[in-house]
Amino acid sequence: MKRWTALIALIFVALTSMNARALVVVGQDYEPYYFHNGTSGVNGACYEIVQKLCTLEKVHCKFKFAPVRRFMAMLKNGEADVGCPLSRSAPRETAFHMHTLFRGRYAFFGLLEATHKIKNYTDLSGLKIGVLSPAMTEISLQRIHEFTDKTFTIEPEKTIFNSLRKAEKKTYALAYGNRDVALRWIEKTRSKLREVPELGEPVAYSIAFSKKNIDDKRFQKIQQYLSVLHKDGTLEQIARKYRLTLADNFTSAPVSDPNP
Repeated sequence: MKRWTALIALIFVALTSMNARALVVVGQDYEPYYFHNGTSGVNGACYEIVQKLCTLEKVHCKFKFAPVRRFMAMLKNGEADVGCPLSRSAPRETAFHMHTLFRGRYAFFGLLEATHKIKNYTDLSGLKIGVLSPAMTEISLQRIHEFTDKTFTIEPEKTIFNSLRKAEKKTYALAYGNRDVALRWIEKTRSKLREVPELGEPVAYSIAFSKKNIDDKRFQKIQQYLSVLHKDGTLEQIARKYRLTLADNFTSAPVSDPNP
């Protein structure tokens, strides 16, 4: 009898542990969405929103960093449960559960001596432009490249920050990337880079969930939580804190993806 009692107790503990498994959250270092904040650890709009979800789900969450290709692989194989931010594309929408949070833009940045000459896309002719690769940012720039009959040179970089630094040092005439991320970096580093007005493309950023770990029913429950956070103003408050824009009714056209 004691043996059966002990066995039942072990099974109960095991089931309890499974139900209480921490959610693993991953994102790239991409201020103001998700970033290291010195000794205080993780910060950013995505981080705060996921923290709210963890509270509503009554689960503990572990937060990790990885380059975008790695964090998508983690979501696919179940090493991670949640990833943010991630721009939308048809392959990604097939691979993950996705809920759009923010809308923004891809934009060009450079020193005044380069940017003041650029009024339209034809003025990009002959320039070297740095961009994160492989990434949706690069695909956006490739569309512009095709539109201009490939008159400028695309320079692949491992991070948007490499592109910005090289534009600042005049290695490249311009850097192309997420406007909110670039503006925050320019502000923090007191860079003299400035935006080329009006050129670029819109982008939607989502929170992504692993289909391997989170089924349709749980994803619907999470979407209900996000709806509550939207209605009570929590999402707007977080977005405003980080100078981001919520993506109400925002959709972006599906495009091919180098990291499906």
